[in-house]
Amino acid sequence: METKPVDELKKGYRVAIIIGITMIASLFIYAAIVEFIKINYKSFKGFSPFPEVEILRYIFFGITIAEFFLIGFIKKFILSREVTDENNPNQRAFSPRIQRLLTTAIVTYAICESIALYGFVLFLIGGSSFDFYIFMVISFIFYVGYFPRYLQWEEYLSS
Repeated sequence: METKPVDELKKGYRVAIIIGITMIASLFIYAAIVEFIKINYKSFKGFSPFPEVEILRYIFFGITIAEFFLIGFIKKFILSREVTDENNPNQRAFSPRIQRLLTTAIVTYAICESIALYGFVLFLIGGSSFDFYIFMVISFIFYVGYFPRYLQWEEYLSS
């Protein structure tokens, strides 16, 4: 039984939403770990406190700014590539264009997630939970800004 393109689009979009929500939830898992460490190890000053943590913080902020622009570039790059049907149609879950949309969403999520990980690394190195929470908020803002929109997916398929 062949699925209609609209049904397939909805199914692919639903998968993207589930993956996205799961990855956003991981931000709160990181926060729980940070709070666990703060509560149980009150004297936690980081695993490797060193004076250059400030420099590392600025490097991570710079990378975060670069990622803001990188996401747009990567989305255009992935979505503009020529669609080829190299795989056996019976072995894939979605059509190549919908799979490309899903891939773009997952790559975008990974970049958004990396921002929270920068804060988590800063926390583990320097011991400041403030570093983590700043990067977590920025990560969440990126997720909100770049979360896939169904209308955009429809527009891409109709082009």
